[in-house]
Amino acid sequence: MDNKPKPLQHGRQGLRTFSALVCLLLMTTSLFAQEKTVTGTVTDSTNEPLIGASVVIQGTSNGTITDIDGKYSITASPDNVLEFSYVGMVKQDVKVGSQHVINVQLKEDSQMLAETVVIGYGSAKKRDLTGSITNIKGAEIANKPSTNPLSSLQGKVAGVQIINSGQAGSDPEIRVRGTNSINGYKPLYIVDGLFNDNINFLNPEDIESMEVLKDPSSLAIFGVRGANGVIIITTKKAKEGQTLVNINTSFGWKHVVDRIKMVNASQFKELYSEQLVNEKNPAFDFSGWNADTDWQDEVLQNGFITNNSVTGASEKHSFYLGMGYSYEQGNIKHEKFSKITLNASNEYKITDKIKVGFQFNGARMLPADSKSVLNAVRTTPIAPVFNEEYQLYAALPEFQKAQMMNPMVDVDLKANTTRAENYRASGNIYGEVDFLEHFNFRAVFSMDYGSNNGRTYQPIIKVYDNTVKGNVATLGTGKTEVSQFKENETKVQSDYVLTYTNSFGDHNLTATAGFTTYYNSLS
Repeated sequence: MDNKPKPLQHGRQGLRTFSALVCLLLMTTSLFAQEKTVTGTVTDSTNEPLIGASVVIQGTSNGTITDIDGKYSITASPDNVLEFSYVGMVKQDVKVGSQHVINVQLKEDSQMLAETVVIGYGSAKKRDLTGSITNIKGAEIANKPSTNPLSSLQGKVAGVQIINSGQAGSDPEIRVRGTNSINGYKPLYIVDGLFNDNINFLNPEDIESMEVLKDPSSLAIFGVRGANGVIIITTKKAKEGQTLVNINTSFGWKHVVDRIKMVNASQFKELYSEQLVNEKNPAFDFSGWNADTDWQDEVLQNGFITNNSVTGASEKHSFYLGMGYSYEQGNIKHEKFSKITLNASNEYKITDKIKVGFQFNGARMLPADSKSVLNAVRTTPIAPVFNEEYQLYAALPEFQKAQMMNPMVDVDLKANTTRAENYRASGNIYGEVDFLEHFNFRAVFSMDYGSNNGRTYQPIIKVYDNTVKGNVATLGTGKTEVSQFKENETKVQSDYVLTYTNSFGDHNLTATAGFTTYYNSLS
């Protein structure tokens, strides 16, 4: 039997397999070739660049924000759709296609312009304003895993710079239009009409809205206190005819993704030896210093964070009650922060023209015993962390131990040596009356009380040090110490505001007159 056709058949099958592999490789290469860099500029209706506008690939979490000139750069494929969004603007979608440069002009949201925002001692529709005011809805703050409401504003408001330190429960650094006055850079916070220095005692779930006042025309009514910008917070109240109960829980993890790149042990030895030669100092004896320690790995951890709240509203008397619990771990080991909050309000209509009510916000906070990561990036990698024989943390080499200690001494041995408790109670009672058809008079009496207290314990610290007698060194004075602190602050404020509102055809008129008294005591 002649078997010659069989090899030919196998050859054809091999050719088909080879062709399929070539096609698959070409398709894969084509897919990778489709990836390209798309750049452009995002502006508003007046062609002014929008700083911090969001550019996201639709259906993914991949995105970027525009820089100070409104420019952006993102890697995308022709099939991707880019979503352009900005607070107060209508979102716009653009398919990439063959474009390498996509410039977008966002238009103002007409529905948002019709919304009412808080301005000083009253409110107005956005379209009637000439000042620079940004409105943030409470939902945009509550859905972020953060114990401080201000941390959730990062990257959301143009002209407002927010820097989060990463420490558990810490207040972020916030600057409105940069550093503006001799009073520093901190803005004025107004919570339900009461002047405040911070809002860390609020539960993000209890915030109805937040207005950021940024320019002189909108800040003028607050005088010199508003020189660094004003952030007005309105907490939630029950809606008329509304009965509900909400339970909200969120959680997440924090991770330091952009660590400082440091040299390893061999690189350090080389660089330090070169330094000593350049300084004409004797060489250092590295014998016995054979570790290769990444100190950032030693002090950092993945932090857990959770926010939990229960809110309820009653139809009768428009009663609202909110309770919350927040817990946050820092990115440095042993750091933890917790907060319990309470928000209650009630409004009662005596007649159609007269109403009275109250608002209360309370909090109990246990601040974190925060440590610094600075020594972790300064300490030499040739030093070991721990000595197993003596079961002690190791001292640093001679060229460092006079300036700093093993970072784990501060992070681990001094963990939770400072215990603090902070209490905050802030609230007001108010009355409001409408008369003569166009007039409204409102009187508000507010009080804010804060109490901060804590104790610090200084333990005896021993480390392994082979340069001392007995190989054990005692740091500091060798004595235990205890110190304590306590601070109480009371603020009392009253506001009396008369407002006249009328319409004349296509024209609207609002006039406001009033005065405020403010008392502050610190002890």
